[in-house]
Amino acid sequence: MMRWDPFKEIEELQERLAQAMVVPRGQRAESRTFAPLVDVFEDEEGLHFAVYLPGVDPEKVEIVAEDETLTVKAERPFEQKEGVTWHRVEGPYGTFVRSFAVPATFDLSKAKARFKHGVLYLDVPRAEEAKPKKISIEVEQ
Repeated sequence: MMRWDPFKEIEELQERLAQAMVVPRGQRAESRTFAPLVDVFEDEEGLHFAVYLPGVDPEKVEIVAEDETLTVKAERPFEQKEGVTWHRVEGPYGTFVRSFAVPATFDLSKAKARFKHGVLYLDVPRAEEAKPKKISIEVEQ
């Protein structure tokens, strides 16, 4: 009687998935497109994004704000080396693209971006018209 090992089955499943994700012959690794992982939160100042782009050179990142849409594009090229046999390529190589619909209550024209440790941080402030305003009370005598 063989003992059942659930971890072995998980490992086999991971191997099958990895094989399914292998770049088909003739297709270059950098021709694939990925949607990067993103964290998004809102506070009283505005909308904040953390776009995860591990291994991407900040110079290969492009941010476009147009028609209430914020789009992040980046590229991480696969560097094929001569005389090297690759046994496993699991890192994401290719083009990263992610777009977000941003409500008019936020001002995309004042968005700010910074890049640190492979994470792109975007801050989109609230539009002045959307910020709460204090209304003064006139006292009649």
